Amino acid sequence: MRSRQLFAFFFVALLSSPYLLRAVPLPQSTTATKPPAAQASTLTSPIQTQTRAVMIDVVVTDSHGNPVRGLKQDDFQVFDGRSGPQKIARFEFIDHSANAAANPLAPPAATVFTNQSLAQLTVPPTILLMDSLNTEIADQAATRRHMLAILKTLPPNTPVAVFSLGHTLHILQGFSTDTKALQAALDKTLRSVPIDQNPQTDPDAASAAALDQNGGQENDVTQALEDFESMQYEQQMAIRVGETSQAMVEIAQYLKGYPGRKNLIWFSESFPIWLEPTTNFGTHPFAGSATFGPNVNAAAEALTDAQVAVYPVDARQLEVQQLYSATQNPRMNRQSPGAGYATQLNLEDQAREAAQATMDQIAQSTGGRTCKNTNDLSGCVESALHDSEAYYELSYYPEGVKWDGSFHKIDVKTPQHGLKMAYRRGYYATDVAASLRSQKPEDLLRRACSNPLPSTEIPVSVEPVAPGGGAGQTPQVRYLFTISPKALTLPSEGGSRQMSVQVAICEYDRKGGTFQYLGRDLSRSVPESVYQEWVQQQGIKDIFNFNAKPEDTQLRFAVLDVPTGATGSVDFPAHPREFASLPNASRDVVTSLLFKSSSGKSGKLDWKEGTITYQGDLSVKLGASAFFQKMYGGEFHCQGGNLVPNDPGSNAAPKLQLLLESSKGAAAIVDFSGNETMYAGSLAPDPTAKAFFDQFHKLCHCQQP
Repeated sequence: MRSRQLFAFFFVALLSSPYLLRAVPLPQSTTATKPPAAQASTLTSPIQTQTRAVMIDVVVTDSHGNPVRGLKQDDFQVFDGRSGPQKIARFEFIDHSANAAANPLAPPAATVFTNQSLAQLTVPPTILLMDSLNTEIADQAATRRHMLAILKTLPPNTPVAVFSLGHTLHILQGFSTDTKALQAALDKTLRSVPIDQNPQTDPDAASAAALDQNGGQENDVTQALEDFESMQYEQQMAIRVGETSQAMVEIAQYLKGYPGRKNLIWFSESFPIWLEPTTNFGTHPFAGSATFGPNVNAAAEALTDAQVAVYPVDARQLEVQQLYSATQNPRMNRQSPGAGYATQLNLEDQAREAAQATMDQIAQSTGGRTCKNTNDLSGCVESALHDSEAYYELSYYPEGVKWDGSFHKIDVKTPQHGLKMAYRRGYYATDVAASLRSQKPEDLLRRACSNPLPSTEIPVSVEPVAPGGGAGQTPQVRYLFTISPKALTLPSEGGSRQMSVQVAICEYDRKGGTFQYLGRDLSRSVPESVYQEWVQQQGIKDIFNFNAKPEDTQLRFAVLDVPTGATGSVDFPAHPREFASLPNASRDVVTSLLFKSSSGKSGKLDWKEGTITYQGDLSVKLGASAFFQKMYGGEFHCQGGNLVPNDPGSNAAPKLQLLLESSKGAAAIVDFSGNETMYAGSLAPDPTAKAFFDQFHKLCHCQQP
């Protein structure tokens, strides 16, 4: 039977003295459950705090549109609309103009997969999003030509990604500076997604045909059809709006872990932020009316918090109204042609204004600008990149704010004259803790696995190491993953850190449509000394075994910081072809264990010189017994041939793996869970150490040594 269990969470800090052996493991985990059915970098992230900081990117330009440099913190004043002037907590001027030619996108490492591949870039990344869900195919084709032209004008080494939005978000090309790869991705952006037309202007609507058959006269049948079409149009629009806003939230989560300002160029015909009551259409004017403000607000808030400036580009460019287009057959009222012309023009104007109002709101909320009513789409994109060259990054902790979900307007002012400033226009004072109480951690983790993009809020990396397994068992792939402790909420309490973290592994089928979910709770109290080791090493490390199904191609590891709802996730191959040794240690590590008996005999397990050895006049049997008692004797005892908890009410299981690291960076995983002791890594045991571990293995399986 193929094993599907996550491995032990066991990062061991071993301390020894002539009379003391102490093992300090990382957080213990529960047994994994199974409910029904790209690159390397340093893991860093700002420390989460209980008080929410509001971040503002301020683009300052002169009368000619050139960035203004040299301003100081005292040149800015920040006002919270409901709470008055605020104290600037952080101020920094960001200037990327000199870095574009000197910082190419680093090639990915072969064996390390991380969600922080762009963390060290000094050139702001940009996403080109073709919104096929809200854009007619003809306009998509015209827009694609402009997108190809845009690639030729990009500054050197600007990392660009190409996304496409249908009913789901598609990654056509991850961040790259390779123009040919980006051009190939743009060739795949065109998607024909049926877009429901407003029945009031749709000449092919069923109500229009019924009206024609009735000689242009309204009756109960035509009006009933009109009411039905209005409600159906509202329902379909609600689906489109929901899918679009959710895609933007997913993009925000994907980009949030990357520091600084990012650009999202949104090529779209957009959608209306509201559907007005109908006039002279059906019997119930409000049957198809709706407002989608909450969806737009949620998307804008997520993007703004992630420092993503949105530049909507109206794919219709300079559009001819349907009434005057030779290729269209506008819906007209035969009984009153004059009124029909006016109504048609008015409805088209209202629809365009409503769609552009959505673009304007998202742009203004995130500090971007809308490009509309123009054929110069490449010029609009150049403006977006120009804005990101140099800007001021401010943040403040709102004072006197009630976190009741209300909108707070932000005003940034300067005593300097003749300057223009672009920045986010407000935020919603949301009580994150209250909203999280209504959501289960498992649901948040499942959402992190179901999203098409990995989340970068919590930096995490995964690296496959050499497979292992007991005699007669199928070798299992070992994965070493690392979580940044700086991105977690770990409040100090009584000399310990309280960690509330859950993780999951999700295995996707070949099409990526469904996944198997395996979750585990890592929450526990962590000694301050262990926390400091995590920080110094830049990571909480976990080792697990997992054999994916032969037909599946991708796995995703996800982590959730329960107090804040922040997530991090990373994708990696289900069947890796390359394996790595354990990462080098960057700190002083304990490299020996000393065992001493009352008779004065002693033994020493040593691995400082690159080989694990056992030395001394204390027998390996007594040394292994002492080690076993210190490691497991306080929590487990043998019963029925197995180690069981001393506490009858506990479901804990012993974690039968050790991670040993030398001062020179060599490391070994020693696994006692199988039928025989297994070793992985670059730190090899000699015969004396193997004899010691064999004795220890027998004790772990309740056998007489």
